[in-house]
Amino acid sequence: MRFRSSFFGAALVLGLAPALLQAAEVELRLQSSALSFSGGSGFSNAVLFVTGPNDFEVEETASRGLPVFRVQGGRIKDGFYHFTLSAATDEKVKIKRKVDNGRGADTRDYTLKPFHLSGMFEVRKGRIVPAEEMASGADGDPEEN
Repeated sequence: MRFRSSFFGAALVLGLAPALLQAAEVELRLQSSALSFSGGSGFSNAVLFVTGPNDFEVEETASRGLPVFRVQGGRIKDGFYHFTLSAATDEKVKIKRKVDNGRGADTRDYTLKPFHLSGMFEVRKGRIVPAEEMASGADGDPEEN
């Protein structure tokens, strides 16, 4: 049983390795009033989806680059929030199976490689808590690291 879970864990990590390498280029930046990203380039059609307490949902988009989530004073409740970032990179991936999409001569034989990143952040007193000040573990328990 232990071998099986170790094997699947290793397979999962190896399968995600290319995505993790690309994700390493993009760094999450938590500021008291904004969640943004630095690094990476060539992103387009990006969508940042943020969810949180009391059915909080917001979607920020950017046709070029990466979107920014800004806290509007007093409109955000304290708690933990989850974000998901999806975007197209400028890296072209050849389409393996051609599909008749009705575009005729305008059809492409490639698609743009997708990029995904997700995580969470904490809000206290209506402000985003910087990463270095966030409590360890979901409930502040340092044993959960």
